[in-house]
Amino acid sequence: MKFILDMVHHNPGEPPFQTRFLDPAHLADYGFNGQVFKHINCVATFAASGVDCFPAGSPERAWLEKFTPGIEREIAAAKKQGLKVFYHIDVFVLPRRLVEHFKNEICDPQTGRILLDRPQTLALHKILFDELTARFPQVDGYIIRVGETYLFDTPHHIGNGPIPKNGPDWAPNYLYAEMLSGQAPAAPRWDKTQTNAYVKLLNFLREELCVRHGKQIFFRTWDIFPDKLHASLPHYLDVTDQVEPHPKLAFSIKHTALDFWRHVKVNECLTEGNHPQIIEVQCQREYEGKGAFPNYVMDGVINGFEENTKKIGLKDLVSHPKILGVYSWSRGGGWYGPYIENELWPDLNAFVLAQFVENPARTEKEIFLAYACERLGLRNGDVNRFRELCLTSARAVLKGRHCAAFDRALNEAVLPTACWMRDDRLGGCDQLAEVFDHLDKTNLCDEALTEKSEAVRLWERVAFLARQIEWRDHETAQFANLSAQYGLKLFRAIAAGWRVMMAGRVAAKKSALDETELESALAAYDAAWADYQSLAALPGCPTLYSGRYFNLPGQPEVSGLAQSVAYFRQMISRPVLK
Repeated sequence: MKFILDMVHHNPGEPPFQTRFLDPAHLADYGFNGQVFKHINCVATFAASGVDCFPAGSPERAWLEKFTPGIEREIAAAKKQGLKVFYHIDVFVLPRRLVEHFKNEICDPQTGRILLDRPQTLALHKILFDELTARFPQVDGYIIRVGETYLFDTPHHIGNGPIPKNGPDWAPNYLYAEMLSGQAPAAPRWDKTQTNAYVKLLNFLREELCVRHGKQIFFRTWDIFPDKLHASLPHYLDVTDQVEPHPKLAFSIKHTALDFWRHVKVNECLTEGNHPQIIEVQCQREYEGKGAFPNYVMDGVINGFEENTKKIGLKDLVSHPKILGVYSWSRGGGWYGPYIENELWPDLNAFVLAQFVENPARTEKEIFLAYACERLGLRNGDVNRFRELCLTSARAVLKGRHCAAFDRALNEAVLPTACWMRDDRLGGCDQLAEVFDHLDKTNLCDEALTEKSEAVRLWERVAFLARQIEWRDHETAQFANLSAQYGLKLFRAIAAGWRVMMAGRVAAKKSALDETELESALAAYDAAWADYQSLAALPGCPTLYSGRYFNLPGQPEVSGLAQSVAYFRQMISRPVLK
């Protein structure tokens, strides 16, 4: 493969991860040939604009002088190991002083947003790319993101995405009713305004970076929505067919049709159209524990996940002439925790991915066994036990955090249950409302609870196998066993939490409250949650999940599983209205 790239995506606004995947030698050893970094655009001075964006003695100048040497060091270190260097850039992000100076020429007068069609917007970005390519000639290219804009690590820059919005902020919610009723989706939620904006931006990037400066571009199609550029083949072709191909212009597309979730079909845009592509894969899955518990996903990523009707994986894609390689996120993605000290599980995923893409003639299993023997030093039956542990972990995660009785009704189009549990947060009745309503209407509540119990049984098997393996070193043995216990105890608490919420919903609908099942469920939850919380006292334990739901930094907290359990607990003691 021409490109086997890796990026560590540090949590926005938080201290950087301490990880081996920042070491270019580690990447080269695993088979990666390129390293991706962030924020090089934020050290551009825009001197050619005539605006002093970082005046001497200002906080902006102090930040610039502290931040820039890090950019120079990471480029030099990667090049020393023979790696290609790419920078992930959010568009549009510009110095605050520059935006204030050119406000009338680049911003919407009503909202203050930087607009693609204003007279100086692209002119300033031409200055940006001229400066970056002249100042950092060793950089091989840029990965351009337009779907999201994070400013948490760049305090003196402001910005927003260039593509006008059309439709709701969060994708799956507005498709629930259509999908669950079996209706065909309504008309696409994209229009020519969005298409034209993409085409204008792409043509500009192609001309400035590919043609004028000879730099490789990977344009990320990620946009959250199942019926827009990233996952909608008609929209993807409508945009990309209007852009003339260039040897240094390619598109970066996630292997899943939405985010890195299970029960989601393979992205239909892959291998289609007139332009080359790279495939994005996440090794530390943000919706699946981030390495706090075993979660081996490369069997599914490469060979196809068991739940998908069409078992398509990388093995079916990487040989296609349009596919140039893979863009891996070895660490990071999402927000917050769980935070890990030991990288065993994402390390395994990253190794197998890089080795497979480097030589697709080797099977996933062959590479996995090489890791077990050569990297972990396992022998004989322990190799087979480790293999079973890892494959079982993938199924245990699938059963524990997803809901087949609901997800299969969506026909692999979207996965709402992916969102009730994310990063280190556990949602409750509010986040699972559509799921529980569907289960009630279709009499599938018992099936869903059985699935959660099956997950616990699978985690018990994972924990048993971890104890049976004779690990080569104490550190690996300690973490493998601890992380297996983490998974078991977490998903035991989740199974009990689902039982509480379902029993509580049933009890709330009855005129005479039957407390027996709800009381039993609450007792099971209390015991399981306390047992899970006890892990925090153990050395090396990843940080734990919270019973509240996800909120962006600085936004109000959102109630989740803990509040739902508390609500149903107090319902037992209150009088029933007749």
